[in-house]
Amino acid sequence: MNLVFRGIRAEGLKLKNTLALRMAVIAPGLVVALMSLQLMVMDHSKRSPAPMEAAWLTYAEGVIGLWTFLMLPLYITLQASLLAGLEHQNRQWKYLLALPVPRHSHFTSKALVLMLMVLLATLSLILLIPFGGWLLGAVQPNSGLAGWPPLWAIAKPALATVPACLLMAMVQTWVALRWSSFTVAVSIGMSATVAGFLIGQSERFGHWYPWSMPLWTMAGDARFLPLVLASSLGLGLLALALGAWLFSRRDPES
Repeated sequence: MNLVFRGIRAEGLKLKNTLALRMAVIAPGLVVALMSLQLMVMDHSKRSPAPMEAAWLTYAEGVIGLWTFLMLPLYITLQASLLAGLEHQNRQWKYLLALPVPRHSHFTSKALVLMLMVLLATLSLILLIPFGGWLLGAVQPNSGLAGWPPLWAIAKPALATVPACLLMAMVQTWVALRWSSFTVAVSIGMSATVAGFLIGQSERFGHWYPWSMPLWTMAGDARFLPLVLASSLGLGLLALALGAWLFSRRDPES
């Protein structure tokens, strides 16, 4: 366990002043900006302002929905590829895998750092929602967005998507580390995201598909929520163990 903590600390040092770290703010900021701009150009003059809390929850639901449906899977794909790229460049794996430490610790550290990046982006999204809402309320007073938003009511569905990402993140981590090509890792992640647009709408299969699990925790039937979270956590931990085992058998030359 100490080796994993050291690995996470080492990954943190590598991430300083990198695009991967900045994306934890850029990606959620882009979602908030897009949702706010869309609502700004709508005509709110023909309706009376909604109650403040209801207006905030509706706005937040739209932002979090766009985040989980589209941006989050792409964010995980990009972050996994960028984290792996730190070692794929200049063939650093040959050096790292020759060190006297268990090889599986490298995979585990990368996977856990990816989950920390997901958590950081989710917290950024929660903190950016009030700013987007206040700006929207200033431009469109009839939107009802004024005062202090119900942060905990906003944060709960957003935070629930984090554990639901575990299985997706483990699969994408293994893909990004297995193939040195950035194009291969991104193509697989984007293809899986596009497939999630269709599979995620299925009541039979949507809550089993890794790329649509976060959406089901936020917008799916509430009766599926415990199943989705348990499946993502259980299968995600299994995927972490399997990925670490496969990575430990990796040829340093590959």
